[in-house]
Amino acid sequence: MIRLKLNELMDERGLNPRQISNMTGIRWNTVSDMAENKSKAWSPENLNKIMIALELSEISQLIEYKKGTA
Repeated sequence: MIRLKLNELMDERGLNPRQISNMTGIRWNTVSDMAENKSKAWSPENLNKIMIALELSEISQLIEYKKGTA
């Protein structure tokens, strides 16, 4: 399963979905769904905004693949 590590990143940095929303311009409930891996699709634009806001240099810092989990 491919999943976002956004929740872990927010925890590490002491951020919540509203703060990420303010940093990126993405609706806070969209950020929340992304963090909880409830989103069925992620737009490249939103992923890019999150990468910039969290100063990530590699997509693997944001997305991971876990074999055998659904």
